[in-house]
Amino acid sequence: MNKKIFGLALIILLVGIVVINIIQDVREKNEVEAAKEKFSQSENLEQADEGLKEGEVPPDFELETLDGNSVKLSDYRGQKVMLNFWASWCPPCKAEMPHIENYYKTMAKQENVEILAVNLTSVERGVNAKKKVKKFIEEYGLTFPVPLDESGKLGKTYQAFTIPTTYMIDTNGMVHTRIIGPMDEETIEKIVSEMK
Repeated sequence: MNKKIFGLALIILLVGIVVINIIQDVREKNEVEAAKEKFSQSENLEQADEGLKEGEVPPDFELETLDGNSVKLSDYRGQKVMLNFWASWCPPCKAEMPHIENYYKTMAKQENVEILAVNLTSVERGVNAKKKVKKFIEEYGLTFPVPLDESGKLGKTYQAFTIPTTYMIDTNGMVHTRIIGPMDEETIEKIVSEMK
């Protein structure tokens, strides 16, 4: 009798865990969709005319990664650079990171592309921003460089007020295009194919 009750309780517990996981997945998907919708609304596109324009030379910068490595934009001259600005709390950033990572692992090397995903550390929410960034990098298995904009100056210089914001920089070190909002692999591949 006790074994039956224990078995029934265990089954109920397992079903409860499955239901909770499904609810959490649905909530997360809804948050990402709502964030994408928000980016497509005109209020977020008001800043589209700000920032660097096609054909301009982006300002050089030097930032450190979590492990203390220095990343300097001018070191990548001769390569196509995808300069992405993001934060760990941003749903569209979460939505695009798996696409960026997969592109980096499968296509970036053969297309002569380097990805620099600048974390806007100064706008991370709560305390211990670096810990949140580290957790995000581990959770999404990111293998490309993640420089930290701890002062917030670089985000302002590049007018990355709506995130994610991405600048595609060609092999001559010029801005090819600027994208506001999340991208998928197909979009990345299309833009890279148009770059010199």
